[in-house]
Amino acid sequence: MIKTTQLNNRLYLLTTDQGTYTTNTIVSVGEDGVLLVDTQAESDAEAFKKVVEGFGRGAPKIIINTHRHVEHVGGNAIFGEEPIVIAHDLVPARLRSGSYLFNEFPRATFPDITFGETMTVWFNGEEIRLMAMGGSHDDNEIIVHFTDSKVVHLSSLVNGFNFPSVDSDGDPLMFAPLVEKAIELLPDDVMIVSGHNRIGSVDDLRAYHEMLVATERTVREGLAAGKDAETLKKEKALDGWSAYAESYVSVDEWTDTLATALEDGWDFKPTAMEPIYHEWKANGAQAAAQLYLSIREKDEGEYSTYDTDLLTIGDKMLGKGYLKSAVVFLELSLAEYPESDYVYYVNYDLALAHRDLGERQKALDYCRKAAMAKPESKAISSLLAELEGEGVD
Repeated sequence: MIKTTQLNNRLYLLTTDQGTYTTNTIVSVGEDGVLLVDTQAESDAEAFKKVVEGFGRGAPKIIINTHRHVEHVGGNAIFGEEPIVIAHDLVPARLRSGSYLFNEFPRATFPDITFGETMTVWFNGEEIRLMAMGGSHDDNEIIVHFTDSKVVHLSSLVNGFNFPSVDSDGDPLMFAPLVEKAIELLPDDVMIVSGHNRIGSVDDLRAYHEMLVATERTVREGLAAGKDAETLKKEKALDGWSAYAESYVSVDEWTDTLATALEDGWDFKPTAMEPIYHEWKANGAQAAAQLYLSIREKDEGEYSTYDTDLLTIGDKMLGKGYLKSAVVFLELSLAEYPESDYVYYVNYDLALAHRDLGERQKALDYCRKAAMAKPESKAISSLLAELEGEGVD
């Protein structure tokens, strides 16, 4: 479900519930037509398009993407080639690399215009300033300031004023300086729309900056005293800021993130996604799965591996309708990472895949496992009710 909130006489906020977080789009509607800041996930594209069409101004003339992540660019293509898509210079290459290869984005997803530092768009009688703010959550983020409306989309520089999430191309230690920069650039009375979760004010942003500075200092001092991340978590060193754990990043996860950045630097080897993708395309899912196992066995290899790799691949294949290939990678995920925190999600995806393959009993078995592991999940409960309602034993 997409919630619509009117911000003023030309701007609207569209919010989609993604389960553990919401994603926010700004819509400008006026004499020039429709302009969108971000377009939600591919899975929500049809519903998103209907809401946009409901403004009565036709397809959007301009789409601005705040960065390359799938829940921000996923709806671009449903509007076809007509809109002009604007994004950071790095976005095209990022959408053609790593796990994004498995999305197989159509041409209409990619930007038509890119920029490196700043850009100004005039639309619906308003100056809209685009400013690069990459380096924290991701390296290709921008912020979008509707100057007359005094509204800014701050992308994932603020995660709904919760503990940040950090991509491998980002850096947790860059949040504080970039947030400070945003505070200096923006007027005191601006409304702040985060990429995810709630909106806020500059006062919220100042408090968020104070949290970033204080948590980094606390972890830095703890490490200097000879403690490691596990000790800091046991001592509950960051529990004083637990109010910032209201999204999908916990106190412990933020502690781990800061400790990693401060001890080792936020510098990761590439994942094995690209060779896996090309092997899958050339020789099929089984061959690609074997290649993943071979790469994982090489402790000092060229690539890094994570417990979410196979789930990520399987989930993207599922979304594209490659059901049998998805099953291969998702079943391998259960076998290789049985203790992962995301086992519930793997089981859920397997339930969806088998349902769509017409294998209802297998779907029910996997869905029950997912429900046991994550009973609070509405999506899993809904699927379980659907499968049980079909008379599967």
